[in-house]
Amino acid sequence: MKSILFFALVCFSVSCFAQLPANGKKITGSITTKKGVVLKTGDKVRFGEGGLSSGAYQHIYTSFEKFGQKTANLEEGYAYKYAQIKEFREVGTGDEKRFVALVKPKGGISISLRAIDLEPAMASKEIISVNDVAISKLIPKKTI
Repeated sequence: MKSILFFALVCFSVSCFAQLPANGKKITGSITTKKGVVLKTGDKVRFGEGGLSSGAYQHIYTSFEKFGQKTANLEEGYAYKYAQIKEFREVGTGDEKRFVALVKPKGGISISLRAIDLEPAMASKEIISVNDVAISKLIPKKTI
């Protein structure tokens, strides 16, 4: 009887801590951000400094499954400053629609892809370049 109760308690605890998988529509091909920066799979991005006062990244997450969770941000002094874009996901609808890039760190042995909320990461300088070109140079100049 005790073992059945213990098993039920363990199952209940595990189900409470389980997270729903992150959803998002996979995008093939290139994307264009709201500022006009064109990105495609295979591009190399460089991480800048973390946007939080502790030095941690605010818009770069340890995995897509943990996207949006404040406790899943990459920590200060992340070892791999370069990453390659493997795929894009579109999260949200309407005005809340955002592009998320799944990237693989260069030189890392980790098999999990990191998730980057592209627009805010570029705005806060957590992503400072794409293919060794500064973000500010990638934004097209508006002509009058």
